[in-house]
Amino acid sequence: MAVAVPAVRYRRIAAELRRLRELKNLSAEEVVAQVDGVNLVKLSRYENARVQLKPDVVRALLDFYECDEELKEVLVEILRDKRRPGWMAAYEQLNPLYTDLIRLEETAVGNKSYESAYIPGLLQTRHYAHAIISSGVVKTSVEERVEVRINRQSVLTRPENPLKLWAVIHESALTMSAAPGVMTDQLDKLLQFGKLPNVKIQVMPAMAPPHPGMTGPFALLEFRQRDLDLVLLSGMLSSDWVEDPNHVDVYRAAFDEIMATALDLDQSFHLIAEKRDQLK
Repeated sequence: MAVAVPAVRYRRIAAELRRLRELKNLSAEEVVAQVDGVNLVKLSRYENARVQLKPDVVRALLDFYECDEELKEVLVEILRDKRRPGWMAAYEQLNPLYTDLIRLEETAVGNKSYESAYIPGLLQTRHYAHAIISSGVVKTSVEERVEVRINRQSVLTRPENPLKLWAVIHESALTMSAAPGVMTDQLDKLLQFGKLPNVKIQVMPAMAPPHPGMTGPFALLEFRQRDLDLVLLSGMLSSDWVEDPNHVDVYRAAFDEIMATALDLDQSFHLIAEKRDQLK
């Protein structure tokens, strides 16, 4: 079965095609007159992500627009890349946005995450994940969703190019009331993850001054080509992607401020260890 390119990626490539054409001050008519295999209907559908994007056509358009070589190769590679985590084959009924997130995490180089109430999914234990997922408004397929969440964590420990995670977690997320042992094990796991060279964990203290994270949690996914970076805003029933590069940069600056407001790495490690010890 062919693996769909994440929908958010199609939209981003489509927006790039439109941006590059407009940057060259070219009309749609001028483009189709000079690029083989493209007519006005196809170009419109390509620029609005309303049809499957074919690598050869996208490359022809990018060549015509004299796109930056590195960006061109990245965009074409996205369309040709049919890889996915092998374990996902058993979970075809997952929410499409969630499967997009998983595929994007596989190709991302970095993830900057702020969480105000929970431990980030990439750092959760199985029992903690079960407690969080089973408490949500969607009560179905709890075990399956727990399994997926745990499998996602392989991006942090893969042998080649593990994902670089920088997580800032609000102190309140470290003190959740749960079944005996759940939070002790979870805090232990945070400490273990924090020792990985590609994982950085900071804690936002309860008495911190106002900061951008107070508007809600978010995750900034970073890729080899900065123009492709995305932000995921998570909600109770649905989530949304922030795709506009200018808007993504707003979140990038916000995360920098959040990091500067939180405890530093050593202070955070000691606070997590202290709260774990208090539970024993």
